[in-house]
Amino acid sequence: MTNGTRPCCAAAAAAQVQYLMVNGDRIGITNLDEILKKAEVVAADGEGVLRRELIRLVKIYNYVPSPAEKAYEDALYSEYLKKGG
Repeated sequence: MTNGTRPCCAAAAAAQVQYLMVNGDRIGITNLDEILKKAEVVAADGEGVLRRELIRLVKIYNYVPSPAEKAYEDALYSEYLKKGG
């Protein structure tokens, strides 16, 4: 986990990658656990706010193609719920 800082090198960045199924494709997401944890802050504000926060946070560390944003959002929300959200 980076605690809000960038990794020092490619090897450290690769160690932070976890995989998420997005539209049937296995996609590497950097800092997924940190993203899910940070999003908890807005969970009480409702599903829509939480979904927007998840996608906002994932875009900080990862490229999200515009046409796939909704699919990423769905996958992130599903993962959030699986992890006990």
